[in-house]
Amino acid sequence: MAFRTEDKEIKCAVCGKESVQTVVAEYDPDTSVPDLDMRPDEPHRSYLKYWVSECPYCGYCNAAIDIPVKFTKEFLDSGKYRNAGGSGLAEKFMKMSLVCEKNKVYDEAVKACLYAAWYYDDEGDDEKAAECRRAGVKIIDLHKKEFSEKPDFILLAADLIRRSGDFERVIHDYNGRFMPTRLLTALAEFETELAEKGDASCHKADEARGVAVK
Repeated sequence: MAFRTEDKEIKCAVCGKESVQTVVAEYDPDTSVPDLDMRPDEPHRSYLKYWVSECPYCGYCNAAIDIPVKFTKEFLDSGKYRNAGGSGLAEKFMKMSLVCEKNKVYDEAVKACLYAAWYYDDEGDDEKAAECRRAGVKIIDLHKKEFSEKPDFILLAADLIRRSGDFERVIHDYNGRFMPTRLLTALAEFETELAEKGDASCHKADEARGVAVK
């Protein structure tokens, strides 16, 4: 069993109405070598669709719809939220990103953009995936102070930027850049090497020199 789901009745933190949501109730530890953006292999990558829930009444999207918010329902009725972009599961993740940013949970806002990109990766839509990655980079750029002490997100930004095709920025921002650990330094160097080759494709973390991921 890689993971087990169950249906739960959950009360929405925005509108107060209850709905049945499918959630991951239990999962085995993931021992796969992740992609550079930390996406796991199968079977764990298959439960991506359970990482976001949507209230069928007000449209609130988040990792769980009972997570408290710092805004009113009017935000969910705004054009910005209603037109978050994307389709299918990606649209829910992009709405989740807006919600997390509104709640000032910026790391989760970035991750929601990344998850939307993963959806488009699976759909074979490289341009839409790149758009989602650019949205994640924009959040990091807008909130640099909040991310300045989070080197894992600084490294994630390198992959988001490279996978969206901005090779020059990766080279400019990460070539010779100080990172607090040998692992992060090796991964940043690998991102730079890939950018220098004009490589925007997906790579495993253990492809970097000196990196052994168990």
